[in-house]
Amino acid sequence: MFRNKSAWFSSSVPEAGHDFWIHNGGSTAGWRTADYLFSVDATCPDTLRIYESRDYLRKKVTVFQSLFLSACEKRQSVKSVYIGHYVLPPASVQDEVRNVVGRLIWECEDEQSVAQVSAPGHFLTGK
Repeated sequence: MFRNKSAWFSSSVPEAGHDFWIHNGGSTAGWRTADYLFSVDATCPDTLRIYESRDYLRKKVTVFQSLFLSACEKRQSVKSVYIGHYVLPPASVQDEVRNVVGRLIWECEDEQSVAQVSAPGHFLTGK
């Protein structure tokens, strides 16, 4: 599923997320060289460092909510999951979006994931 793709994982992402990525052909890399950057928490210090970086300010990197991986697992496909729905903006931007829209798209999925009983080995957000 993730063959020839690399990812960086924030310390906020549960180990199961890393394992799912690797098990499905992906590799890990530093955030400056990874194809994908995953975090659960926009306020986590390692994620904050990315938001404060020149690369982020120059729109060279994007951080994604790690629930993207959960959606890929559920659908057994990366091609049927729109990654744009999983952009994880800084916390202040999330607050503004919530004020206008009500909630972010992955928050609906997060509630469903937490409400469901997960089968052993399935990736969860760790919340």
